[in-house]
Amino acid sequence: MDVIKIIRENKLIYYTIDELANHLTKIIPESEDNIKQEIVALIHSGDLFLNEKGLVSISSDHGYFKARMIVNKKGYGFAQVQGYNDFFIPAFNINGAFDGDDCLVEITSKKGDDNIEGRVVKILKRNTTKVVGTYIVGKSKNVVFPDDVKLPQIRIFKNDSGKAKNNDKVWVELDMDSIDSGTVRGVILEVLGQANTPKAEQLSIIRAHNIIEQFDEKTLNNAKSIKLTVDKKDFKDRADYTEHKVITIDGEDARDFDDALSIIKNQKGGYSLFVHIADVSNYVVENSALDKEAFRRGTSVYFPNQVIPMLPKELSNGICSLKEGENRLVLTVEMQLDEKFNLLSSSIQEGIIKSSHRMTYTEVMNIIEGDELLKEKYQDVYDDIMLYRAISNRQKELRLARGEIRMNLPEPFILENEAGEIVSIEKRMQDEAHEIIESLMIMANECVAKKFYDLNIPFVYRVHEKPDSEKVNRLSTLLLNMGITNKLSLEGDKPIAYQNIINKISGTPKETTLTKFILRSMMKAKYSPSCLGHFGLASEYYCHFTSPIRRYPDLQIHRIIKNYLHGVPIEDLKLKYADIVEKASEQSSTTEKNAEETEREVDDYKKAVYMTKFIGQSFTGTISGVQEYGIFVELENGVEGLVRSEGLPMDEYIYDDLSLSLNGKQHHFTIGDEVKVIVANTNVQLRQIDFDLDGVKTSGAHVIKKNKDEKKSKKYTNSKKYTKSQKIKSKTTRKRRKK
Repeated sequence: MDVIKIIRENKLIYYTIDELANHLTKIIPESEDNIKQEIVALIHSGDLFLNEKGLVSISSDHGYFKARMIVNKKGYGFAQVQGYNDFFIPAFNINGAFDGDDCLVEITSKKGDDNIEGRVVKILKRNTTKVVGTYIVGKSKNVVFPDDVKLPQIRIFKNDSGKAKNNDKVWVELDMDSIDSGTVRGVILEVLGQANTPKAEQLSIIRAHNIIEQFDEKTLNNAKSIKLTVDKKDFKDRADYTEHKVITIDGEDARDFDDALSIIKNQKGGYSLFVHIADVSNYVVENSALDKEAFRRGTSVYFPNQVIPMLPKELSNGICSLKEGENRLVLTVEMQLDEKFNLLSSSIQEGIIKSSHRMTYTEVMNIIEGDELLKEKYQDVYDDIMLYRAISNRQKELRLARGEIRMNLPEPFILENEAGEIVSIEKRMQDEAHEIIESLMIMANECVAKKFYDLNIPFVYRVHEKPDSEKVNRLSTLLLNMGITNKLSLEGDKPIAYQNIINKISGTPKETTLTKFILRSMMKAKYSPSCLGHFGLASEYYCHFTSPIRRYPDLQIHRIIKNYLHGVPIEDLKLKYADIVEKASEQSSTTEKNAEETEREVDDYKKAVYMTKFIGQSFTGTISGVQEYGIFVELENGVEGLVRSEGLPMDEYIYDDLSLSLNGKQHHFTIGDEVKVIVANTNVQLRQIDFDLDGVKTSGAHVIKKNKDEKKSKKYTNSKKYTKSQKIKSKTTRKRRKK
């Protein structure tokens, strides 16, 4: 029922909740109590407005908009309103809203679409309930100063301080009732350690994103109740692959192995390729404590020295891990290939395997490069490895031909010793061994997605939509301004157009920098109940099937697959899973984004810590970003820092946001240029690094003008840039997870 529409059509405004419910019962065939609940829910959501006299009206009729707030540390903010440019909210009109709160706002003045000011009318939902900060014991009162400088200080009474000591990093739960009183109070939930120690600072970032390492008692008891062996009765109704030469290939430090391979040469020609995936859904029962916790977490989270798993170790490192020499339950995709390694058909079945070898990427790469000792050690599977390589190469050819976008971006790798000290940071490229596994997993994911799309069964797809036309045009302009001819403006909806650009810049000094801008111009991959295709892979059907230990979407679709394999009618599957796949898609996309932000912030913290010991030293870097306030420079190890505008050579610069350059009368800076810098300062808490240009004395403040010649420029240099992180971050890709 569309209550808002009914209220508007019948002019039922300025009634109390009881009066309005009474009127609506005469129109809607529902009980008065149910209608009251719906009215109250619409008031909480902001669709209806309850004024000071207790009378209900439609929010939009008052010019009220629902918005998510972005609040600056200086007190002013911006309201993100769907369908509009952000509303600027002056500090005197914030009315107690915190960064991230959901609010009702109204327009107070408007000078064109790009210059809207507003006021917070009502806070609908406080989205910040727990914060991380530093506990300071004062003479008259004890307070926590939040790490998020946009939040106010928090008063802590003695009884609410737990075991916290002065200068401890703490995790605090806010007293929500105290916020409107003007003095925000809180209760310390956890002491994270002394401020400015690596362990406490990393834990602070993790807690700020509401990520918890420990599992609750219900979940642990559920995990401990699971049988941790596979015996003969488990073989019933499963394909027996225990005689196959099955191998797993993972990193040296991997502890959970959820994918494995085997291959058989067919007598009539061609091959049967098997991708075996841990049957996690056999142990994580739907709606169990384990399942609910896995849904809440959504994904495992990875740091240089730590993994926070989606599932307890009894499963992730135990019965669900495809360990060498142990029987394990799997879901297997069997793919029939011709002699030239083209895919002919595929099927899915439940099975049991016993891994013959736990191999590493390094070992496989060394075998490919001719390591005779390793070839002898793995002689029983050497021919299989060469076949996997040949299949991978053929599949890469086919994907490239259909337009797959292949970006050769090195990833910064942070190496720590056992004491947690950062030994080095270096860039590492994905080698061929990684590509083999990635390519074969893509094959399995595509086969599964297409099968269940054709069956029209509710499913969770991994989608990567076409780029936004504005971003395509902006990237096209940037490339043209840098002398790179392209057809993006006309063919920006075709993956091959992007690959052609990447081919053009390959091997040039600007390759890495421009490739990152190409990546940023695209949409972000996410999960969806709709099969929208994967633009980057140029794939019409795609899902995540191959990592159910560490990704909830994979676990959820395993359940759907098994229900289908067990003969559950398709119509029953539609009724059961239509809502579930929608919720799983939304939750998994949200938790994935949160995990990536947490991982990136921890990496940025460690980079700032590492570069502290190099203050005063000179490095060669590449300009990776240009803004009015300065230039970002990326060093050869992947660490990025800012040369502020006042540190540039004295000149009068024009900032051109379409070509991402600062153009002076005597000096010119644009992305991709090589420069020499000195590490000037690091701010570990803010995770920022400042550089000075080597050989340039600080020039002081000087005029930098925006490019006013292009109307488009305004759209890309609007107020948002002051509200979000000023650091243009080079996105590292954990490729197997993201694709």
